[in-house]
Amino acid sequence: MFSPAWSLVCFAFFFFMDHPIKLESTAITEWTERNSSQELTSSVASIMSANENPLTSHVLDTAIGRPAVGVPVTLSKYENDQWRNISQQLTNSDGRVGNMISSEEFSSSRYKLTFETMSYYERRGEKRFYPYIEVIFEIESPEEHYHVPILLSAYGFSTYRGS
Repeated sequence: MFSPAWSLVCFAFFFFMDHPIKLESTAITEWTERNSSQELTSSVASIMSANENPLTSHVLDTAIGRPAVGVPVTLSKYENDQWRNISQQLTNSDGRVGNMISSEEFSSSRYKLTFETMSYYERRGEKRFYPYIEVIFEIESPEEHYHVPILLSAYGFSTYRGS
C-alpha cells in the first residue's frame, strides 16, 4: 500500500504545517545525507523550502468535510495608501494555493487575501451569505513562512495564522 518512506513524507508534511520551525539549507543537506531514500529526501526538501514559497493558503469546506476546489484567491499588498494586486490563483484539488509572491518581493508590509466564495457556491448550486472573504494581515518577519487557512461554510468562516 504505502511505503515507510511515503508515510514519513506524509508525517513530515503535516507535522511541519502545524509546528513552525526554521531549517537552514545546511540542516536539510545534513538530514538528507543520513537518509538513503532519494524520493524521501527530495520530498522533504521541497516541503522545507519555505523561503521559495513564503505565503500559502488552504481552503476547507467544513460543511462537506472536503477541500474547497476552484476558489479564486487574490493576493494584494498595501502600498502608498492603496491595495495593489500581486497575483490571483484558483485553489487546487486539495484546496491549496501557493507561489503567490516571490521571496524577493515578500517584505514587511500589510497584505490581503481575497477569497471569491460566491463563484464556488454558485458552481455547487448552493446559497451562501458571504460573496467573498477578505483576510488582512501584517508581515513583520518576511524570512518566515506564513500559511493563512480558511475554514469555510456557506454561512460562516474562520481563519488563523498557520505555519
